[in-house]
Amino acid sequence: MATIQELHKNRGNPDLSHWKTRKMLSVTEAALLTCGFDPLEFDHLAEYPLCDDLKTKKPTNWQHVLMLINSIAEAVCTHEIKSPYVILEYPYDNDWRVEEQAKVSFSDEIFLRTTLTKIHRDELFKWLKKNGYFEQPQKNNMTVQHVTHHQIEPVTTTNVILLPELSYTTKPLEALHGVINEFWINYDPDKNQPPPKQDTVASWIRANYPDVQGKELCVYIDKICRHPTAKTGGNTKLNQSKNMKDITPKKQ
Repeated sequence: MATIQELHKNRGNPDLSHWKTRKMLSVTEAALLTCGFDPLEFDHLAEYPLCDDLKTKKPTNWQHVLMLINSIAEAVCTHEIKSPYVILEYPYDNDWRVEEQAKVSFSDEIFLRTTLTKIHRDELFKWLKKNGYFEQPQKNNMTVQHVTHHQIEPVTTTNVILLPELSYTTKPLEALHGVINEFWINYDPDKNQPPPKQDTVASWIRANYPDVQGKELCVYIDKICRHPTAKTGGNTKLNQSKNMKDITPKKQ
């Protein structure tokens, strides 16, 4: 079975980073992204026209896309991949139906709308990993003077947009990331920027994160995020003296 790295390499390692913020993907989008295609190029096509387009034009990895669409749809119907809702279209019905996954079985697979049924990226990642789509480090045995050394080959990483963001978080963690983005992401000590005072950071946390109000917790968050040269906050005189320390007054 081809890995995601190999599939993307076959397609020239396309830039799919614009999909990174999408947490939910349709079955079709998941298959296309896994195989190195940009789903935006196919978003005007429903299931059968999409299949016909791939079969007619035969782009690189087209067989992988078609089989992966079927495999993911099957995994949704067998509850191997969890889905918040499943959209089915039965013959002779005037419209498609939205069903809870618990009510769907394997026999519904042929009626599943793959361009509309959604799955979470975390679920897709677990399923792909389980089915061998991610490369594993390989061990090479090198014998030198009857001594065997085990060397781990580095895995070549590619821009695989399917790797999930960390889904676990807490209110203090959100506050911590907020402090980094607000005060420290552009901080450069070499430019003599006055760092924010600890009280300023703590007040900002309490104002923007109602669930994080404890004084000690706010101080801990500040200490974790604070640049090592910043100590506890901007001291204007200290910054000025730093600029003056290498200046030698001229003799009159």
